[in-house]
Amino acid sequence: MKSPRFFLPAALFCLTLTASHSLAADAPAAASTPTASAPAPKAEITAALPVIPDAKFNLKDFGGVGDYKTDNTEAFQKAVAAIEAAGGGHLIVPEGIYKTLPFQLTSKMDLHLNPGAVIKAPETFADYGIPDPNDTPPGERYVGGRTPPFISGNGLTDVAITGSGTIDGSGKIFWIWSDKFARLYPPGRAVVQRPQLISISGVQRLHIDGVTLTNSPTFHLVPRGSDITIENVRISTPSDAPNTDAMDPGGQRIVIRNCEIDTGDDDVAVQQGSSDVLIEGLTILHGHGISIGSGTTRGINHMIVRDCTFDGTDNGLRIKSYRGGGGEVHDISYSNITMKNVRRPFDINMLYNGNTPTILPNGLQSDVGPRDANDPVWSRGRGGNIPNFHDIHISNLTITNSPIAGRMIGVAEQPPHDITFTNVTVHADRGFLVQDGGANITFTNVKIEPLVGDPVVLDKATVKLNGTDKTGPVGGSPEVFYSGN
Repeated sequence: MKSPRFFLPAALFCLTLTASHSLAADAPAAASTPTASAPAPKAEITAALPVIPDAKFNLKDFGGVGDYKTDNTEAFQKAVAAIEAAGGGHLIVPEGIYKTLPFQLTSKMDLHLNPGAVIKAPETFADYGIPDPNDTPPGERYVGGRTPPFISGNGLTDVAITGSGTIDGSGKIFWIWSDKFARLYPPGRAVVQRPQLISISGVQRLHIDGVTLTNSPTFHLVPRGSDITIENVRISTPSDAPNTDAMDPGGQRIVIRNCEIDTGDDDVAVQQGSSDVLIEGLTILHGHGISIGSGTTRGINHMIVRDCTFDGTDNGLRIKSYRGGGGEVHDISYSNITMKNVRRPFDINMLYNGNTPTILPNGLQSDVGPRDANDPVWSRGRGGNIPNFHDIHISNLTITNSPIAGRMIGVAEQPPHDITFTNVTVHADRGFLVQDGGANITFTNVKIEPLVGDPVVLDKATVKLNGTDKTGPVGGSPEVFYSGN
């Protein structure tokens, strides 16, 4: 029996807020007040660009036909082989829609998509050579193969994907057979392994510029290595397309700038082990925001996020981890950020348990695990590795029309510390939660105007709020912040 059409409605609401409680009276008059613990300036983060020979190769010279009927897999393979044999060059993809199965890139190569050029994955399982899950008889187990990334490379140097064309993963046929979608059905529903759109691992010097990436079956862009530059890229899928992260970068010297992102999962998820990361000038619509974690055992340090806009995003700025999967996350800076209609604008969650969420008394799901370190949730083979978050600085942040201002949920045995908020203005339904916070958490020139409750809710935490020390518990129960609604 054919599967019903895939649709997961997204909830987005707007409220006109008027302040019932405000920090305005406590805020200093100065427009900008530096904090004592603000980090000293560091050298600008840059990434070296690839060096690629000038030689040009046209896909049509290798049999490419842009009619979306012809299988162009062999044409791409031959063209890549010719570039490799020549010592590098630019593969020009002319206007047209080029259907192809997955193919690999090579070193010293630029995959250049001319205006109107579309590289598009097949729209049927038959084209992939794997069984159609629609044809699996009831009660029988679906057996299908693992499909490699649509475009990939491993251990390459000097790689680019450029131009104004589009790479389309035709993900719709996969989304309805995801493990996430299967949870809506009785046990036994088929789950199809979904390919990533672009995966380039162990790369040195990668440049992705100008292209549109769309409709990946799962993650769109997964670059891992050093000297990675991603700029002027647009990434889009329906907001209910499961696990369709826009970018999951990892490595050293990563620069992401001037991109527009509208997806069904993380917009940017920086991977553990990363350092020297610059993210700037992004416009983010649907998705789960700019994230670190949840695995952080190999740490993340020296990351700058600045000059970004969020509108209608599920999360804004997010750092998450958990007992057993944590590590040191530090030297993180967020500045000049504007958010509106964001469900959870700022989130530090060191008790992240989102993959096995708990149900709150109000019936909503929570991604916050137990506070007790001895709870069985934290003993499932995870061992130690307690999250260690510190030296995180947020400045010039404006939030409007959100359910909460934000939250900081620590672990009692190693709470977050040395975290500063400077020049922040928030209009939200509720204020900001700090639970199990450590030393030197400061709010300077901060104005939070909640519609309900106190501007700041503290539970086992002490903060300096516009020059005044405040200690919790104060402001009510933290549980209303656990779901972010």
